Amino acid sequence: MIPLQAAAYLTAAFLLIVGIAGLIFLNNLIKKIIAFTFISDAVNLILVATAYIEGGHVPILIPGMSIHEFAEKAALVFPAGIVLTNIVIGVSTTAVLLGLTLALYRKYGSLKASVVLRGEKE
Repeated sequence: MIPLQAAAYLTAAFLLIVGIAGLIFLNNLIKKIIAFTFISDAVNLILVATAYIEGGHVPILIPGMSIHEFAEKAALVFPAGIVLTNIVIGVSTTAVLLGLTLALYRKYGSLKASVVLRGEKE
């Protein structure tokens, strides 16, 4: 059976590949935004998988626990903080992208990236 951390890395790689392919090959702006969120989710998954420790525990020093045991088994805190920050930034960025897409649709009457880049109305 594949270890949990390896499965998370493989899933993140799949999300990253799908996201990059979507940004490059799709012509619809909404689909490009969804591909962008796939890339953001892949980065978050990589950070969470990096912080994972097999048989580890939350990074809280419990009374009676030795410092050595705590340092050996505690999960990493920094990646979790970065993931929380990345989620907030990702939601904000997605909202701005959707707002810009709405403005482009109102101006050009199309969600096709090729039409918007040429600057002509459909």
